[in-house]
Amino acid sequence: MPATKKITKDAIIDAAVDVLRDGGFSAINARSVAKKLGCSTQPIYLSFRSMDELKAALTQRVIAMHTQRVHAVLRAHEGSDSRYSSYGMGFVQFAAQEKQLFRWLYLEDNQFGQYQADVLQQEIIQTIVDELGYSEETARRFHQDMIYFSYGLAILANTGHLHLSDTALREAFRRECRALASVYGPPARLPAFAQKAQE
Repeated sequence: MPATKKITKDAIIDAAVDVLRDGGFSAINARSVAKKLGCSTQPIYLSFRSMDELKAALTQRVIAMHTQRVHAVLRAHEGSDSRYSSYGMGFVQFAAQEKQLFRWLYLEDNQFGQYQADVLQQEIIQTIVDELGYSEETARRFHQDMIYFSYGLAILANTGHLHLSDTALREAFRRECRALASVYGPPARLPAFAQKAQE
């Protein structure tokens, strides 16, 4: 008799991601994940002590996917755009392209272990320091204000109400950077897109 194929933790989390994408937060339960795997619920409870533990692992997987998406946007625009603007692009694109995953992390108020921070937050703060020359304290306040703007665009994108090309979206972030620079004072180092705006 052939040995029973072991279902790994990673396979269970992969299935949970698929269930989340298909049906949203309310669809996540042991039966739906088991159905996606084509097995009983037993392998799930052998790998995870509870559904809360699986949901916590799912949150970590979605954070990793979100981080990977933001890094991909950074690589795509490396050397041709503001690194800080590219972070915002990655955030909005993730919201638009992975609707249920974005909601799981940022909008669903009853999911287990709700994520409350930005991915790569410390790297983002350091980028503001490097690109604009602000102190770390000012960079944190600058970014907090940018978060309000970014979330608005991301939610519009997530709900299908934002219809901007990548070029128009990038320019929206550039305008917001210039607006915030007028609040926090002229940056010690002016990025190329801000210099062009003054010409």
